[in-house]
Amino acid sequence: MTSVSTSLTNAFKRRTQLEQPTWLIVLGILTVTIYAFSRTGFPEVARVSATIAFFTGFWGLYKYGSEVNSHILLRFVWIAAFFQFISWGLSQYVTPEWAEDIPKLDKVTRWFIFIPFAWWIAQRKNAIWLLWGAATAGTLISPWVTGGGLHEIIQGINGKRIDFGIRNAQHTALYFGTILIGICCLVKPLYRKNKLSLIPVALMISYCLLVIYINESRQAWLALIITFLVISSYTTLKYIKKSPRPKQIITIVLFFIGLTTLSTILITNDKIVNRVMLEQKTMNAVLSLEFDKAPYSSFGVRLHSWVAATYFIKAKPIFGWGHNGKSMVMEHTKTFPKWLKGFGHLHNFYIEMLVNYGIVGLIFYLSIWFVVGRMLFKEIKSGKVEKEIGYLFVAILFFWGVMNCFESYQNFWTGVFYFNVFMAGIMAKIWRAKLRPTTL
Repeated sequence: MTSVSTSLTNAFKRRTQLEQPTWLIVLGILTVTIYAFSRTGFPEVARVSATIAFFTGFWGLYKYGSEVNSHILLRFVWIAAFFQFISWGLSQYVTPEWAEDIPKLDKVTRWFIFIPFAWWIAQRKNAIWLLWGAATAGTLISPWVTGGGLHEIIQGINGKRIDFGIRNAQHTALYFGTILIGICCLVKPLYRKNKLSLIPVALMISYCLLVIYINESRQAWLALIITFLVISSYTTLKYIKKSPRPKQIITIVLFFIGLTTLSTILITNDKIVNRVMLEQKTMNAVLSLEFDKAPYSSFGVRLHSWVAATYFIKAKPIFGWGHNGKSMVMEHTKTFPKWLKGFGHLHNFYIEMLVNYGIVGLIFYLSIWFVVGRMLFKEIKSGKVEKEIGYLFVAILFFWGVMNCFESYQNFWTGVFYFNVFMAGIMAKIWRAKLRPTTL
């Protein structure tokens, strides 16, 4: 009995990161990479690999991860479970006829799968490129795995809206838009590693631009424009501050020439103009603040559901209605036509968070980005993480933030996958900076 007790004690005794078995690290990195590559096209493979990576990752983090500060992220998990339970409990007490039978605590806690994934990716210097590269590759081949292949691309060029079988066109645009942003933010370090990398980079940028254009997702167009303006404005101002007077003038002139060129392309492109003008009546209703006069078009449906959601938010502003709050808005709003009641969500992640989990839930979500961003920029300031990762973080924050104004991505598997893969890479960079420099 004594030997068994000693063995158990040693098994749970915390050790240093350098004592971690190599085979365990390889298994972790391999399963995370397989998950990132296979989730869009081979979900069963992804499910198995994610399960292995998840449990081994938490074990590795507990056993060998004393050097990284994972406590704050684990507290997020506990807080997520707590406020979801409180929200459900209040719904059972106040409106039991509308409440779900059991609390679904996984709806928010599943956002934190990135914690054990990040531990494995942090173990090797270049593993982050395996993770993000695998996710990128899995998306880029989606036309030939989940979609209609080259035929679907040709149909898109000829005017048909495409989605490659990734749920719907909005989710496809999210993925390809992110790849476009990622490549643009990381093109400099890629070029430094290998100048010939510009050839595949140029091809991927062209491919992503083509898909986003023929995909016809207006929120993706808007999100990319806003992201481009924010990042380009910041980098231009930063360059101006460090440059002599003549270069400052040239930079400002080039910036406005580029802005004018982009604006001209957008307002003279028939496809873009026609797609935007489909919502002219809805936009007129918004500008006149006569929301009830908006037609039930694509944006009109969103607008009507957002207005209806405000009444539910006012009724339970702190903890919300529980996970099914979003579907309750659609089902119990009497002014909606019958065909609209089948919609199970509100096409706006922030409004859904307010309806489902109230102000507490929305603050919780925003806190994740704030805390992770703060940790990241601390390491960038110390010189341990490349500044390009900071640009990527900010760019994705704006792109993802705008996209979620028109779709509830993080409440679907597509958004959960997206969030976890991105955050796993960011946290891996942060933790990598804290690990001993002798690790490979």
